[in-house]
Amino acid sequence: MKREHAGLSRSSSAPPASDGDASTSHELGGSPPPPEANPEASWHSMVAALRVPEFAWYWSAQLLSGIGTWSQAIAQAWLVLDVTHSAVALGTITMLQFLPMLLLSLVGGVVADRVGRRQLLVATQLALTAQAITLGVLVATHAVTLWEIGLLAIALGTTNALNNPAQQAFVPELVGRGLVADAVALNSVQFNSARMIGGAAGGLAIAAWGISGALFLNAATFLPIVGVLVWIRPAHVPSREAIHHSALAELREGLAYALSNTPVRWVVALFAVVGLLGLNWQVAVPLVARFVLHRPVAGFGDLMAALGLGSLLAAVALARDRRATEHRLAIGGLALGAILVALGLSRSYWLSLLLLVAGGAAGMVTSITANTRLQLLTPDHLRGRVMGIYVLLMGGTTPIGAFLLGELAGHFGTGVALVVFGATTAAVVGAIGLRRARARPGGEAR
Repeated sequence: MKREHAGLSRSSSAPPASDGDASTSHELGGSPPPPEANPEASWHSMVAALRVPEFAWYWSAQLLSGIGTWSQAIAQAWLVLDVTHSAVALGTITMLQFLPMLLLSLVGGVVADRVGRRQLLVATQLALTAQAITLGVLVATHAVTLWEIGLLAIALGTTNALNNPAQQAFVPELVGRGLVADAVALNSVQFNSARMIGGAAGGLAIAAWGISGALFLNAATFLPIVGVLVWIRPAHVPSREAIHHSALAELREGLAYALSNTPVRWVVALFAVVGLLGLNWQVAVPLVARFVLHRPVAGFGDLMAALGLGSLLAAVALARDRRATEHRLAIGGLALGAILVALGLSRSYWLSLLLLVAGGAAGMVTSITANTRLQLLTPDHLRGRVMGIYVLLMGGTTPIGAFLLGELAGHFGTGVALVVFGATTAAVVGAIGLRRARARPGGEAR
């Protein structure tokens, strides 16, 4: 495991971030600049990370586990709608699942910087296995109620709040800093391949074996990743200095760095809007399938697969061109908002499929660009905490967004809710991007 330095006393010799306010880059240890853009990046360079055996095994096992995870996401959403037939209930359960990420992701980032990440990931994967088995048994025995779904959703979110920052910060330990951009791109390919396959597989599993079958499928897919994590030994694990400060002091250090470093702060602000309003697919897609398009569970799975396909295509395209620029981040957010508006207006199944392909692509452009920029702008000893902020923005804002989307859909209809969320996303992202461009010398946006 990578043992990153946690002490406030550490000073960095890294040069200041080249993208933004250089004066802030030294305030809390400095941030290394992102590598020069390489528009000629090819598959040869992208797959270089897979030539690292530990990363290749980890990546493959994560792909299998991700397929199971998306199968469970399909199963849980459909279970809630089967039990309640309520958009508000689905938004509430999604809120409960992601609420721990809102409250604990920053703490999870501190934990990821203080303990062995590989060992932490083994523990969280086993906990996620237990959660899937428990819910599967409750469904199979016809004993499940809404409050039990809610409690297990909270347990799932709590585990992910500890798991996800460690998972993000674990990647440089496997491949080294020089291959971080390639590894992040490959992880995005893996994640969205899993979403595409898992969405379809979840719908088929439910149709063939029932909701409990999809849940047990997910539990089984955790076994390979646990085995790989037990077996591998990361090669890029810096020595860890003794911890001289409290977890609260380290949390403050990570937040202070993110807020004082201009390029990092800009990514955080823009991605906060996208995470809150633009990435609520776990509520939006089942509501569209059930109440707008009136499709069965297999149709829901197809819609989720379309979302994954778009994300996968975008991830592959970005892997060939690794420039993680602020301009690309803003364009992705604006496109996502416009697509949500169009999805809210659509009543055609095939048009909705195409819009979800586009929405998956736009969401992936924003998330992979934000992830890569934060990974490359952040010094090693703060990476766990800064990636905890990323996880907070990616999933921790979902409790608010999911609840509001469910409430709005319950009172005014799913289409109206999506139009409001999409228009607000585009407007706020545009305002933030315009302000950032005007703050640059000459108004340039890079």
